Amino acid sequence: MADALAGVDTLARQLQATQNQLESESTRLRLTNLRLENGAASQLESLGAQRTLFGVQQALVQTRLAYLQNQVVLFKTLGDGALRMAAHPACNLEVRLKSAVEQASQA
Repeated sequence: MADALAGVDTLARQLQATQNQLESESTRLRLTNLRLENGAASQLESLGAQRTLFGVQQALVQTRLAYLQNQVVLFKTLGDGALRMAAHPACNLEVRLKSAVEQASQA
């Protein structure tokens, strides 16, 4: 249980860091595509930016899974008291992830 409690904060910080990286890579892809359209970048650079963004998206999904698995362990251990922990801001990452993915796909 101590590991699960310690994991809440650690995983929440990791989720936020990965979310920030996702936003940065989405911006990078958008800018690379603008450069590509104007002849200042190659298709290879655009594909590299897409690949990097995909890797960050995968990392975010994996971190989110670990966070949710941690929440399950806490719920099993603490019962209803763990529901209050589920209100943590990191649980709202799905909305931000969808937004970042939509922005990247529009670029």
